[in-house]
Amino acid sequence: MRVRRLAAVGLLSSGLCAACASGGTVIEKAERQPVPIYQGPEVPTMYSDAPRAVTGEFAPSPTVVRAAVRQVFADYSIPVTADAANGPIGNPDFYRSRQFMGRPMTELVSCGAGITGPNAASYRIFISLLVSTRATASGGTAVGVLFQSTARDLQQGTSNDRLVCASSGRIEQLLLERLRLLLERPSGG
Repeated sequence: MRVRRLAAVGLLSSGLCAACASGGTVIEKAERQPVPIYQGPEVPTMYSDAPRAVTGEFAPSPTVVRAAVRQVFADYSIPVTADAANGPIGNPDFYRSRQFMGRPMTELVSCGAGITGPNAASYRIFISLLVSTRATASGGTAVGVLFQSTARDLQQGTSNDRLVCASSGRIEQLLLERLRLLLERPSGG
C-alpha cells in the first residue's frame, strides 16, 4: 500500500490522487494554502493549515473497498451519515471525549494545553472523518481519508468557541490499517 499526504482542498469532491500507485510506503507533503480561522475588526486574521487527506491504494474494486470502509466505521463505532453512491463515506460531525478508536485522545490530536494539561484529555472533540474512493486504471481503488477536528471546553459552557485541533496522523493510519486487514482477510473468514 502506498500512502501519501496531500492537500485536501477539493480532493474529496474532485477525485483522488491520479498518481497513486502500489509500492512502498511514501509520505509526501504538498503545497498548502493557509485557511483563515478567525477574522475580526480589531485583530489581524489568524490562519490554520488547510486540512490534508491521507491516501492509499488497494487492489480490490471500489465496490468491495466501499463495503470494507463501512465495516471499518462500524468496527470503530462511528455512525455513518454520509454515504452517497459515488461520494464520500463517513460522518462530517460527531464527537468523542477522552478516547477514540481505542486510543487516548491526546495520542490522536493536539488542541493546545491549559493549566490542567493537554486540552484533548478533557475537552469534547468534534470530528469530521470522511473516506473517498475512486477506481484506478489498474482496476484497484484509491482511497482518501480526510480527518478534521475541533475542541470545546464544556466546563466553560456550550457557547464558547471551539479550538482547532491538529491531527497526529494516527487516526488516518489506524483507519487505513484496519481497512487493509479487512481487505486481506480470506473470503468467508
